[in-house]
Order: sequence, then C-alpha cells, then structure tokens
Amino acid sequence: MKLSDFTLRQVALGVPLLGLLNWAVFQFVILPSMSADERKHLYPTWIPWPYLYLICAIFIAVAFWFVFRYRGTLATAERRIALFAMALGSICGLLMMIAVIRFVWHI
Repeated sequence: MKLSDFTLRQVALGVPLLGLLNWAVFQFVILPSMSADERKHLYPTWIPWPYLYLICAIFIAVAFWFVFRYRGTLATAERRIALFAMALGSICGLLMMIAVIRFVWHI
C-alpha cells in the first residue's frame, strides 16, 4: 500500500483516532503508574512554551494552506497527504499536551 492510496478523508479520520488511542493509553495506563516526581519531569521547564505553541500554530497554518490552497508543482498527492497527517498529528499532540498532561495531571 502506497501513501497515494490514502485520501484526505481517511487521514482526517485515522490520525485523530490514533491521537485518541494515544490519549487513552497515556491517561489510563502510563500516567497513573508514574510517580508525581516522574510526571513532573515529563516535560522540561526551561523550554519557552509560548514560542513553541506559536511555531506549532504557524506550522499547522502553513500545512493547511499547502494542502488546501497551493496548486504549484510541489503539491503532489503524497506530499499533501503526508503534510495533512503531520498537521493533524500536531493538533492532536498539542491538545493532549495541554489538556491531559498540563491540566488533568497538573504538570
């Protein structure tokens, strides 16, 4: 099976489902078995978080522009599908990092 065999609709359903599976494993298996000290060291505190969120948001915006608006010679089906999957994965990762790890577990 090649990457060009997938459609954007399949990717739009598959990546969030993988994100949901990742969340469930993290929420109910990995984090409860970790000590509070291990959870505290899950993400380093020295990283300037607002800038990383901004960089991620810019990447997502550029990826969606490339997938849905750009019609140049670089817009092959494989590149559009791969970039769309990466952008959706970034959104799922951001939501998991913000919602699950930061707010629910108070890290």
